[in-house]
Amino acid sequence: MTNYTVKLTTLTPLHIGDGTDLRNNFDYIVQGDRTYRLNTDTILEAFFEKAMQPKRNGIYLTPGELLAENTANATAQADYIRYHMPGVPRSGKTFAELKSFIKDVNDRPYVPGSSLKGALRTAVAWGGLPELNQRLQRSDFGRSKSWAGQGVERTLFGSNPNKNLFRALQVSDLSGTDAAGARLSVVNAQVLTRREVGSPIELEAIAGDAVFTGTLKIDDTLFTAQAERVLRFNNRKHWLTELPQRVQAHSKERIEKLANWFANAEGATRAAKFYRQLAAAKVPANMALLQLGWGSGWDGKTFGSRISADSQLFEHVIRQHRLQRRPRSAPPRRAGAAFPSSRRVAVQNDNVIAPFGWCLLQLTKVE
Repeated sequence: MTNYTVKLTTLTPLHIGDGTDLRNNFDYIVQGDRTYRLNTDTILEAFFEKAMQPKRNGIYLTPGELLAENTANATAQADYIRYHMPGVPRSGKTFAELKSFIKDVNDRPYVPGSSLKGALRTAVAWGGLPELNQRLQRSDFGRSKSWAGQGVERTLFGSNPNKNLFRALQVSDLSGTDAAGARLSVVNAQVLTRREVGSPIELEAIAGDAVFTGTLKIDDTLFTAQAERVLRFNNRKHWLTELPQRVQAHSKERIEKLANWFANAEGATRAAKFYRQLAAAKVPANMALLQLGWGSGWDGKTFGSRISADSQLFEHVIRQHRLQRRPRSAPPRRAGAAFPSSRRVAVQNDNVIAPFGWCLLQLTKVE
C-alpha cells in the first residue's frame, strides 16, 4: 500500500451540500450580523405545551418564535443553539431557505472523500482520453443523462466496478476542526451571466484559507502481474501516482478559459483577477489547484473541453440531454453559442467577489 497524507486548503468559499434546505425561524434565526443554527429538538421538548397551542390564526409557533417568546436572550442559551456563524441570508421571511453544508454527527463540517475522489477521477479521465487515442462519439453518450459517457469510462478505467482502476484509490474523508460549525459562514450567492446576476441563493460555506486533512492510499496489490491477468489495468498505475500533475493539467486548462469568461462578464472584475492569479501561479509537483463542490459547473464534472473540441458532438450532447435551460419564452439555442452561459458566484452587496470551490491540494508520500 502506498500512503499519502492529504492537505486541502480552501482558496474561495466552498459549499458541499448535505441535501438539506434550512428554514428561517425553524432551523435557524438571525440576530445582528450572525446566523444561529437552532437545536429544534431541545426547543420543542423544553416548550412542548406552548408548541402544541396554535395562535389565533391557527398557525403554530415556530421553534424560533418559541425561543424568542420564552427566553430573555435566545442566542445565549447554549442548549438551544447548535452553532453560529458570521453572515446573514438576504431574505428575512419566515421559512426563507439556507442550503446546509455537510457535517458529521457533532456538526463539524468536513470534505467527503467521495467528493475529492470524484474530482480526481474527472481529471484523470480528461487526461487519459488522448493518451489512449480515444475519440468521443455520439454513441458514447446515449439517451440517458445518468448513463452518459459510461462506455468511455469503461474503456478508460475498466469493464465493470469490480475491475475499475479507481478501486485501487482509497480516499478518506477530510476533517478540519473539532468545533461545531467552525469556519462556516453564510455566503450570499447568485447565478451570473455575462450581462447580469440572477436570483439569490443562500449557503453555508467554508471560508477561504481553511485547512482539511486526511489520507489517500493506492493499493499496490491490484497492480501485480497476477492481478493484471484478471483486472487488465494495462500498466495504468501511473495515472494514480501522477495525480497532482494530472489534476493540475486539467485545472490549468479550465482556469484559462474561466479567466477569459469572467473578463467578459459585467461586474466580475474581481473574479477575473482571481483567475488570472491562478493562471500565473507556480504550483509545486506534489500540489494542484482543484475546484470542488457546488459551483464547479458543467466543465468541472465532465470531459469538458474533450467534448467541446468537436462542435457537432458538443451540440448533439447539449440537445440530447437538454443541458441548456431557458425560459419557455426565450428563443431556441443557437449552434455555437457559449455553453455554459452562466456561473455560480459569491456576492457581497450585489458585487461579485469570488467563484466557488477552488482549493489547493497537497499530497505528501508517507515513507
